[in-house]
Amino acid sequence: MQIKYVKTVVGWYNVYIIKTGEVINMNPEQFAALCPNVSRKSRLGCLEISVSKAEKLFVA
Repeated sequence: MQIKYVKTVVGWYNVYIIKTGEVINMNPEQFAALCPNVSRKSRLGCLEISVSKAEKLFVA
């Protein structure tokens, strides 16, 4: 599943499902666990995660 992320002014991350536009807000530690290969200096980007990871994040 494709997602995009944007780092906020306070250092948290808004993570969006590209297909639906659904968004969640994550603290830096949660984001690092989800996307360990993304640099902490990165401000925005897109990547693909497994559907199982996405379901854990975006299902209420």
